[in-house]
Amino acid sequence: MNERLKKLRKALDLTQQEFADRIRVKRNTVATYEMGRSGISDAAISLICKEFNVNEAWLRTGEGDMFIPEPASELEAIAKKYDLSHEAYLLIEKFVTLSKDKQDIIIDFVKAAAASMAEDEAEEKAAPGTKVRHITKEQQDYIDAEVEAYRRTLELQEKIGG
Repeated sequence: MNERLKKLRKALDLTQQEFADRIRVKRNTVATYEMGRSGISDAAISLICKEFNVNEAWLRTGEGDMFIPEPASELEAIAKKYDLSHEAYLLIEKFVTLSKDKQDIIIDFVKAAAASMAEDEAEEKAAPGTKVRHITKEQQDYIDAEVEAYRRTLELQEKIGG
């Protein structure tokens, strides 16, 4: 692997110091890697591959191409950069291909949902353990009628001595 690392550095046209700076190690660490005096940790290999877009199989074994092909689109580059799942990639792809009006509808929906969740969270913090439910006018009217009927029943029972 030491020879491939040196070959990579030269292909990138970097000095040992420049290469070391990019992967945040000392220059002599790069020198010991290239001379084969010390093994390269998995973390260092991962960092090298990520920093320079290197094919890990090539760096470890010499198989395949030195570099990973560049993404075919900006969306693929974003997916790679943020390690998006396939589902997240599809969601973003569908969103960006919608008309501006449809994007605005989705954004408004998400804002409304987020505001509602924030309101519920604030209510829960204000009175822990007591979840406030929002009810319709019809539900409130029904509750009021039931309370009034119960109140009258109690008054009647009190009058007849019961």
